[in-house]
Amino acid sequence: MKRIFTLGITLLLCACSLSDSSQSAIPAEFAGADYQLSDKNAKQWAIASKQAEQCIYPNLTRIQQQHFAKEDSYIHSQYVFFYPLENIIGEDYVKIIQNDEKSMNYATYQFKKFRTIVGNAEPMDNQQCRILRTQARDDLDVVKGQYKNGMVDNSKIEENTTNGDGVATNQNKFFFDIIKWGSALLL
Repeated sequence: MKRIFTLGITLLLCACSLSDSSQSAIPAEFAGADYQLSDKNAKQWAIASKQAEQCIYPNLTRIQQQHFAKEDSYIHSQYVFFYPLENIIGEDYVKIIQNDEKSMNYATYQFKKFRTIVGNAEPMDNQQCRILRTQARDDLDVVKGQYKNGMVDNSKIEENTTNGDGVATNQNKFFFDIIKWGSALLL
């Protein structure tokens, strides 16, 4: 009877230890972190990050990445690491992670753990990818000091709605000035 009881307890413990847990044990060095990224969220983050990187930097090599200018490095970190994480856990939690060293180290640990497992992620939707690339380029221009106005330029809209004949209009201002000055000289 003791044997059956002992064998039953052993099998029960083995079964419990083999069951798939939703969160792996947190290493002691990260204990006390303000925010602990779950395995589920870390896996989603790794996939979203891989998709963003494949979209924005499809031909990026490690050597190129190591020689990024500080502006390029900043945009890479925002679009490949922080924005995908923000879409998963929210802006407030990302700020908590960024402000706490232990939380940041644990998030990095989780990211690296799942990044190797993810491998190649399914590509992002083409329309979504085009939008993301455009935003990344525009943000890179701003970071480099090449200000880009995000508003619609009204002067271009007005130019397109003017008289289409092209003679003595804003479209052909130079031609109009020549006629005006030429007639002034003749008189």
